[in-house]
Amino acid sequence: MDLLSYVHLRNIYRSTGVGRVARELTQNMARLPDVQARILVDRGDYDRVIAKVGKPWTGFEYRFMQHETSRQQAIWFLTNRPKAEDYWPDVEVVHCTAESYVPVRKARLAVSCHDAQHFEPGVHKLSPWLLRHRLKWKLLFDRLDREADMFHMISEFAAERTAHYFPTIASRLRVVPNAASESFFQPATEKGLQVLKQLGIEGRPFILAPGGLQHRKNAELILDAWPRIHERNAELILVVINWTDPVYQERADALGASCVLGGFQEEEELVALYRAAELVWFPTRYDGFGMPVIEAMASGTPVVSSNTSGIPEVAGSAALLLSPDRPDEHIDAICGLLEDTAAREDMTQRGMQRAQQYRWERSAESLAAHLRSLL
Repeated sequence: MDLLSYVHLRNIYRSTGVGRVARELTQNMARLPDVQARILVDRGDYDRVIAKVGKPWTGFEYRFMQHETSRQQAIWFLTNRPKAEDYWPDVEVVHCTAESYVPVRKARLAVSCHDAQHFEPGVHKLSPWLLRHRLKWKLLFDRLDREADMFHMISEFAAERTAHYFPTIASRLRVVPNAASESFFQPATEKGLQVLKQLGIEGRPFILAPGGLQHRKNAELILDAWPRIHERNAELILVVINWTDPVYQERADALGASCVLGGFQEEEELVALYRAAELVWFPTRYDGFGMPVIEAMASGTPVVSSNTSGIPEVAGSAALLLSPDRPDEHIDAICGLLEDTAAREDMTQRGMQRAQQYRWERSAESLAAHLRSLL
């Protein structure tokens, strides 16, 4: 299979969850013996990040767009040119590794999609930003409805909700789950462990909240519940990583030394943080998959998360899943787990077993099989 993968290289360097999906699927499918892979990228991104990303990306064969990413996507959308075959005449399948569009002549087009969060009521606060994104995704999916041969969805939940909003693509949805990168199954590196010193938490007990402080990740519940958890566990620290919405900054600052805002962390540091935490707290309002859940499980750390959206499908019975609207449940559950070593050990073992089902090699093989079926 001659496979052209359209990748936003800027997203696979210091990658977030979406970037890790693109990175892992691309490099794992490229390893398959019957796949001849080429990568379609922004030349400016390539020049800036490829050396930093390193192997195997420095060894791939690339095709370069004429324009930077945003402008090129606009040209593709408005003019339907240039076609994928203009970059690589032999291409059989084009894979957009996130929601985007590349015109094709005869090649098949497959697009990886994550969820329908921008259309779901209550997931984001109503704002001009949300309205712009709803319009953007509506226009994009209308085009993909006409042009795409297959939509890769990251969970059954994400497939069901996307089909709800775009029913005409339902027959083309194929579910291949996300996974945890191999580093999360391995011990932390010395480089990664430095983050514990940098954040001032080395040797101290802490809970890790990897979703940042934002509405979709349930910042309100975290900020309401944490002072009461801390009252019952005075030595405990809350470590929040990823983006903090400025609207929550003042409340976070008011928590004082009991709350550490760690910002964005790279994968080596994430592994160290997951492994050192007493537990991972991810009370999200809405996630199509919930990468922190499976990454924490792979790292051997108990998980307290939400009983909504894609989380139950991913976590199964290996995490403690609670209502995202009931802070008292989270307070009692977290404090109870912290006092019960046996319960934490049981969750750790069940989580590690669950994580074994979510390996990128397996997901890449499954996705490649779906792509082959288009030929």
